[in-house]
Amino acid sequence: MRYHLMVLIAICAAATFSMLGIISPVHANEGDMQATVGKPATIAISGATNPAPADVGTRIVVTVSGYEPSKTGPVTTVVSVHCGGDTQEIGRFGIFPDEAFSASAGTQPQRFSFLLPDDPACRQPRAITIHLEPQTGDGVGASVTIGSANIE
Repeated sequence: MRYHLMVLIAICAAATFSMLGIISPVHANEGDMQATVGKPATIAISGATNPAPADVGTRIVVTVSGYEPSKTGPVTTVVSVHCGGDTQEIGRFGIFPDEAFSASAGTQPQRFSFLLPDDPACRQPRAITIHLEPQTGDGVGASVTIGSANIE
């Protein structure tokens, strides 16, 4: 009897965790976490449940888990945060070296940190938008895959 109860608990726990993985806004499909020149990605920020204190410089850390460069020239990744009803650019970065990589293939992900704007509406952001801007050429073929966006 005790064995059956433990098996039932394990099955219920597995089902619960499976449902949480499906429902959670932080876990999205890889296609939803990928930005291209023509298609920005909106990424939910994990750890965005409590407002940041007013006197502390709060950062958003973006983890890039994959990158594919354009054959026509380099691209810049633009990061914007959703503050209330507004969207504000908080920073830009480029991948160096300008070569394809994927964390799933064993390469280390790259992390980029951005200070949140000193605006009361930005103390509890829920999402960021990532889009690519070509520096030269048209940026066709370039993509960046975001592994996560966290408040630290």
